[in-house]
Amino acid sequence: MKIIVTLLLALVFTGCTSTQSISFSPNVNYAVSIEKKHIDAVRSDTNDVTIFQNETAVGFLRIEPVPDDASSASEFLDTLRSITDKNGVKTESMQLPTGFSGFAARNPGHPTGYVTHDENADSILVISFPDALFDKIAGTVSPGI
Repeated sequence: MKIIVTLLLALVFTGCTSTQSISFSPNVNYAVSIEKKHIDAVRSDTNDVTIFQNETAVGFLRIEPVPDDASSASEFLDTLRSITDKNGVKTESMQLPTGFSGFAARNPGHPTGYVTHDENADSILVISFPDALFDKIAGTVSPGI
């Protein structure tokens, strides 16, 4: 609840222009920025942030731990990508800022991205937003706050 109140206050105090962005950091390793015009409500759970627009969930950010049996976050992403490809979902490498790597599963209309921070071996960021927003939001990935 405290996070939601903080986010709402941040919306109020950052001004009214629609090109301003809000940074969301579901943990200390990852953050993304989303333009205010795409957000009218946010629900925050442990390691999960859901973004709403017009009272409809439009996307989410989620932190997933890397399983103990994976040797690294990169190896875990490779395994996820292989499984996704075998299930017939088109995947492609994501264009991410330096220090991050990942792939997108291009589900029709609503891709999902799996991102790892090169210096973080214990979790991955999962991003899912509509086609119109996905690449723009994924391009803002940065270390968390």
